[in-house]
Amino acid sequence: MTLRTIPDHGTYSRYINGCRCEPCRGAGRSYKLRLGYDHSNGIRRLIDSTQVRVHIEQLTAKGWTQEQIAAAAGVNQATVSLIMSRPEQRVRRSTAAAILDVRLDQLAPVPRGLVDATGTRRRLQALMVLGHTIPEVARLTGIGVSTLQQTAEGRWERVKSVSATKVARVYRQLSTAPAPESRQAEQARNNAHARGWHGPMAWEDIDDPACVPDPGEPLAPRSVHPDDVAELAALGLDDHEIGRRLRVSPRTVLRARTAHGIPAGAAA
Repeated sequence: MTLRTIPDHGTYSRYINGCRCEPCRGAGRSYKLRLGYDHSNGIRRLIDSTQVRVHIEQLTAKGWTQEQIAAAAGVNQATVSLIMSRPEQRVRRSTAAAILDVRLDQLAPVPRGLVDATGTRRRLQALMVLGHTIPEVARLTGIGVSTLQQTAEGRWERVKSVSATKVARVYRQLSTAPAPESRQAEQARNNAHARGWHGPMAWEDIDDPACVPDPGEPLAPRSVHPDDVAELAALGLDDHEIGRRLRVSPRTVLRARTAHGIPAGAAA
């Protein structure tokens, strides 16, 4: 996760971000004049990205992350990611120059205000093992659902330190007990089970990247909500078909029917 920086006044970037002070207006006019000149002289603004992609790969081989490359080049991390994920994608000449200016022998920058995401990621995953949902955590922390979801999925190597603190605080509140039974809680547990995530008791030091989960601590159990089972059984579906649709074993369906007195389907 990169911290969004506001471009300086008097730049085209600040102009397209909505600033209409005189220096930014001047930058906008200058850009349009340069664009017209380039068009009239056949100068391409979008060029092949192969050389840029190779340079990014070389930096990555030296241990750089896409976040660090973007920070050093002064471009958005999404731009670097797009160049690497779409080889056919053309790139702005100015963007290419900025990335190619990042030397292979320079030290990778560490963005200010960011911390390692390991602990935050594991805490979010552990809460889902207990049935707590990302929207619930988002509401309690004031952090966006998308940001938390991507953090839980391991999309970010670093997160804002303030976000890490907020998640840790909510984790202390919620990690001592499973979430109340609900369809959303079942879905959260099933998602955690499918991804092989671990609960709070699996970690001796949840913030230590070198710490491995306790193999004796079971993964999140895959389960179903009785309303889902009852609805499908009422349609005449047997335990095997219900299990296939809910992505659980027929035995899990049978346990749910037995525990909640749900009549069997047609061939159960």
